[in-house]
Amino acid sequence: TMGIAQKLYEAGHITYMRTDSTNLSKIAVAQIESTVEKKYGKHYVSPRTFSAKSKNAQEAHEAIRPTNVTKASAGMNDEQKKLYNLIWARTLASQMADANVLRTKLTAQVGEIEGEIPDFHINGSRVLFDGWLAADPESRQDDVELPKVTIGEKLKLIDLKTEEKETQPPARYSEAGLIKELEKRGIGRPSTYASIIKTIVDRGYVEKINKSLIPTDTGDVVSSFLEKYFDHYINDTFTAEMEDKLDGIATGEKDYLKVLKEFYIPFLKDVKEKSKTSEKITDLGPISEEYKCPLCGNSMAWKLSRAGKFMSCTRFPECTGARTNEGLELKADEPIGIDPETQLPIFVKIGRFGPYVQMGETVKGKKTKPKMASIPKEKDPTTVTIADALHYLSLPRALGTHPETGAAIQANIGRFGPYVVHEKDFRSLKAPDDVYKVTLDRALEIFKEPKKARGFRKKKA
Repeated sequence: TMGIAQKLYEAGHITYMRTDSTNLSKIAVAQIESTVEKKYGKHYVSPRTFSAKSKNAQEAHEAIRPTNVTKASAGMNDEQKKLYNLIWARTLASQMADANVLRTKLTAQVGEIEGEIPDFHINGSRVLFDGWLAADPESRQDDVELPKVTIGEKLKLIDLKTEEKETQPPARYSEAGLIKELEKRGIGRPSTYASIIKTIVDRGYVEKINKSLIPTDTGDVVSSFLEKYFDHYINDTFTAEMEDKLDGIATGEKDYLKVLKEFYIPFLKDVKEKSKTSEKITDLGPISEEYKCPLCGNSMAWKLSRAGKFMSCTRFPECTGARTNEGLELKADEPIGIDPETQLPIFVKIGRFGPYVQMGETVKGKKTKPKMASIPKEKDPTTVTIADALHYLSLPRALGTHPETGAAIQANIGRFGPYVVHEKDFRSLKAPDDVYKVTLDRALEIFKEPKKARGFRKKKA
């Protein structure tokens, strides 16, 4: 949505969109009043002002509105036109009279049941004056007309239906719902909401499924780690206070250097101390006694790997016993087949980074290590076939050479997921690009795109 709004802004159809301000300029209000009066009539005009819901609202900008409210439609495509129409309708509605809706409740009583007289209710509504709903008809609900009855009238039972309903757990956050919660807690700004959502999705902390944001195993681990070791920096109070300090810098009330020093010096010290603990963040906690290590019978613990959650012996690395997420035993020492080309055995093993396949046996003292490849998260390691293993072991794939440099281009899977690489230039592969199917031509297109930075790097003095 923010991308569509950006296009409307760049085309001059709407004002700056990365704001939660509710302010309108006097010129804009006058233009809105004139448009409402001409379109709907003078009795629909009702100028008003609104206070910001968030204490960190960016009041430096106007509220999002059309640059020309007399223009009811704008945009290059259906998405832009739909969003513009929403902004236009809500802008006009903000300066229009209230709607007058008659709401009626009808109550009917039946005979006494087990000492109680139950009530049955039905609610009706009818719009007497549409007011602002005239500009925003999609917000209007259909009238519900109730039957004409008199007090004390006896009703005839025509039909009786029984419906079984179950309560539902709270719904997962959607992007809009999460942004609303961030705004409520005073976290972030309109200019950063879109990047916050993009970051947690790109880093694999959440997955988007049918508009819902579902936490991943990686997200659970990162969240638990931050809550345990950096709780001061991620609580709402700290975030809100930092927002206030940044506001103070913007208004000139606070010195930016002093504010940044107060934050960065203790923060960098904490990062340095806690980085020693980072090797343990793959631990997800103990598992119930139902599951024992298949090799030594010891207790097991949840671990996080690139491929997702799995059960690992608590004596690892002394014992390599492991189970899948479902509790099935991973037999690492039995080959699942033979590579027809090299005649080497293929194993499914468990390691520090989770389940993987290995071609050939590990020989102590030998410098050359067997070829290995991670098993995808969605794949159950116990169902890996020889064909699957050879497919995974086909990485890295040589796609060809760059036409300008003559250097090789490869496709592979690494710490941050699938990627293509050319002369140390790593580019992530996102759906629908497939690491096993991506072509040289597609890789060249990706390298032509501007490279996105992962974060800030410390400059050398």
